[in-house]
Amino acid sequence: MPKKITMSDIAAALGISTVTVSKALSGQKGVSEEMRQKIIDLAEERGYQKSFTNRSSDSFKIGVLIGARYLGNIDSFYGHMYQIFSAKAGKIGSFTMLEVLSLEEEENLVYPKLIGDGNVDAIVIMGTLHEDYLNMLDEKLATPTFYMDFTDRQHKKDSVISGSFYGAYILTNYLFDKGHKDIGYVGTLLTTPSITDRYLGYERALMEHGIKVNPAWVLDDRDADNKVMDIEKNVKWPKGKLPTAFVCNCDLTASKFIQYLKDKGLRVPEDISVVGYDDFVYTNGAEIGITTYKVDMEEMVRRTLKRILHTLHGERYRRGLSIVEGYLIERESVKEI
Repeated sequence: MPKKITMSDIAAALGISTVTVSKALSGQKGVSEEMRQKIIDLAEERGYQKSFTNRSSDSFKIGVLIGARYLGNIDSFYGHMYQIFSAKAGKIGSFTMLEVLSLEEEENLVYPKLIGDGNVDAIVIMGTLHEDYLNMLDEKLATPTFYMDFTDRQHKKDSVISGSFYGAYILTNYLFDKGHKDIGYVGTLLTTPSITDRYLGYERALMEHGIKVNPAWVLDDRDADNKVMDIEKNVKWPKGKLPTAFVCNCDLTASKFIQYLKDKGLRVPEDISVVGYDDFVYTNGAEIGITTYKVDMEEMVRRTLKRILHTLHGERYRRGLSIVEGYLIERESVKEI
């Protein structure tokens, strides 16, 4: 039986990289039409077959880019997601390289040094970055790029996100089921797609119960530039009647908001109930267990790696947005009324 030709064989025959071969065979940008046709012709001539056999021996370098503002806490959500990603990549024979992007680098459109073109086979961006920075990468970066925990209709990249809209919708309806009708939201809108999606899920639940959003009960947890979460600085405490419950955009916000309420002499859940989102436990979290909607990080990582392998193997697959659903976890931060 003749030996099957691989992408490495095609690359060696043409004196190019396997990444270039992969891009050409999977329809990615970054390859001239002339070179793309040469690669396709050679692949057909030598009987190249796209296959996922022996995936355990795949040895790809995957770069991961995370904004420094998401890693301020040692137990950060994206820090934990990267650990899961790195471990799962290792199990298939690949390894990861992490580059942390400072806020200054992001604002000044500094091109990533460690994982720039040629250093890795694929790039994963965990957590949204400023629009101008994403535009710059979209223009200059030829390496296949994937988004995790955010999506952007303009860039049309492969994205894997959690079910933010539906998760917050479930959480808000859970509060209604517990007898709450006056419900607020904590999270600065439009700073990240996930915060906004969760607000929209919250709003939909209110609408279905015939209740209008009270703008005074929608509280900011960070500034509009999404630099640093700071409840004390950003919350504008409502005057007059208070809601009986709040939906927080993430568990970190929920834990800090519970402390904020405690400083005001309010008890959770006796005076105000609080729910979070993501089920990520922080060492400096609240003293009370937070009812939340769990993000399935393992599945998000699995789907992202699967898409990376499809791309680097030159296989066709369904591109675009993939939504990973989670589930509600009940804890003691909610009181039935």
